[in-house]
Amino acid sequence: MSWHDPDRSSEPAEETALRNELRGLLGLPARDANYFEIEPSPELIRLADDLRREARRRSHTSRRQHSWMLAAAAVPVTLALGGLGAWGVAQKHKVEQLATALAQEEAEVKHLAAALQAPAPVPQPAPAKAPAARSRAPQTLLAGKAESRPKARELVIPVERSAEPSASETQRVKAP
Repeated sequence: MSWHDPDRSSEPAEETALRNELRGLLGLPARDANYFEIEPSPELIRLADDLRREARRRSHTSRRQHSWMLAAAAVPVTLALGGLGAWGVAQKHKVEQLATALAQEEAEVKHLAAALQAPAPVPQPAPAKAPAARSRAPQTLLAGKAESRPKARELVIPVERSAEPSASETQRVKAP
C-alpha cells in the first residue's frame, strides 16, 4: 500500500504490528511522528536557511543562462532565414530577367508576323511548255479544292515531280 492511501488509516492490526516491528529493527520510533508538533532545532533552522539561500541563488543564475542560450539558439535560425531570403531575391531577379527576355522575343515574333502579313509581290510563274493533258489535270484538282475552302492569300509554287522517286530520295533499309 502507498503511504498516501486513505485506506491505510483502517488497515488490519497485523499490518500495523508488522510495520512497528520493522521500525524497531531500523531504529525508528515506534509511533508515527507528527513533524508539525516537534520544535525545530537550531541546526534544522540553519539548514533550512541555507537551502532557501541556495534556491534563490540558483533561480537568479538560471534565468541569466536561459537568455544567452536562447540568443545562441536563435543565431543559426536567423542565418538560415537570411540565406533563404538571399536565395529568394536571386530567384526573383532571375525570373525578372527571363520575363524581360520573353517579352523581347514576343515582340520580335509579332514584328515578324506583321512583316509576313504585309502584301508581298507574288511572282507570276512562267508558262511552262508541258503536254496539255498533264497541265489541265492539276488545275482541275486545284480548282475543286479552291472552291471548297475560302480564298486566302497563298503563294503556290508549281513543282514537277517524276513518277518514280530518284535515288537520292530513297534509303536502303536492309542489305540484300
